[in-house]
Amino acid sequence: MELLVEKVISSASGPLSPGDALRRVFECVSSGILLPGGPGLYDPCEKNPNDTLNSVTEQQREDITASAQFALRLIAFRQIHKVLGMDPLPQMNPRFSVRNRKRRRDNSDGTDGLEAEGKKDKKDFDSGEF
Repeated sequence: MELLVEKVISSASGPLSPGDALRRVFECVSSGILLPGGPGLYDPCEKNPNDTLNSVTEQQREDITASAQFALRLIAFRQIHKVLGMDPLPQMNPRFSVRNRKRRRDNSDGTDGLEAEGKKDKKDFDSGEF
């Protein structure tokens, strides 16, 4: 595992945040690098190139790959807490919620333009002006 993580992080073009590094490792494993037809994982310290995953069965390799794909989906949909096995962090400011993406109109009187015009028209009608 350490060899895989080192190869994945060292192949990045620049420094990675811990979250980006974790995501990149899951992307690598979910791409099928561990599968029998994949490139495999070779130890650079050994003279003869041999796959370090010889002791892992084909079914275990497929299970690891499928689990990495599922974890990557969870991370993509902002559910990393499920991957890490922890409670979700509380949202600090509900204004910046993912569900609340619409921007509010900014008027000094607190009403949007259509409501203000509607009130004005109603007032004009009530006062007898046409």
